[in-house]
Amino acid sequence: MDRRLIGKCILLAACLVAPLAAGCQQATPLPSPPAITSIGDIRVAPTAYDGKVVTIEGEYQGWQGGFGPPPVTRSDWLVQDASGWLYVTRKPAGLDPLADVGQPIKVTGLVRITEDGEPYLYAQEIETKVDKASSLLLLQIDLREMQLAAPTPERLEQMKAMGMRTETLGIQRIFIHLAQEPTAEQIDELEAMGIVPYPDSWIPPAGEHPTGFIVADMPIDKLDELTGKAYIVWLDTAEQMLEPLTE
Repeated sequence: MDRRLIGKCILLAACLVAPLAAGCQQATPLPSPPAITSIGDIRVAPTAYDGKVVTIEGEYQGWQGGFGPPPVTRSDWLVQDASGWLYVTRKPAGLDPLADVGQPIKVTGLVRITEDGEPYLYAQEIETKVDKASSLLLLQIDLREMQLAAPTPERLEQMKAMGMRTETLGIQRIFIHLAQEPTAEQIDELEAMGIVPYPDSWIPPAGEHPTGFIVADMPIDKLDELTGKAYIVWLDTAEQMLEPLTE
């Protein structure tokens, strides 16, 4: 079936699943997300960033050793991108400093410098996978992973009862929420990840709904990579059992 037709069919279903109070009228686009600063740039010229608010993206490294003493408290933790590492002060909710090493994370905060000249970040806002994905989506992906690893008929029936599509266990249908309609470059980036987006299913922000969304089919092993994209606001499952409305 042609993808444009699939997108239109999904769009109709999406309108039924998530009706918008103001219909599908175009809302004023929200401001673009803050630019991402390289950790390497901060380390090369720390005084140029001292006292400035920056946003960095990388992997949570918890309490990994070998990077010198923490700058403020013993609970300070490390974030690392391709260009280097940086200590962050203020504990990220929901992350274990040992078990969650390697999780994608985005941190916005104030750059400070220790007496020894080492830069660190005083976190003001922290985003992790948990912040960007609904609990139901995470549950459904866990069920898919367990069913692939050790299939049971009971779990398969549980998945079907939730409204999950079970013909392809490695693929999850999702709603991708964004502040504004995805660009051609973003669609290309999603497709390069192996995700199948349906651009014609786009529903723009309206009324009390600050984000719009499109429908996409995502390989379940791409969740971490997808939540790490700055333009992704929220992810939710598009696989649910709908209940009829009653008076």
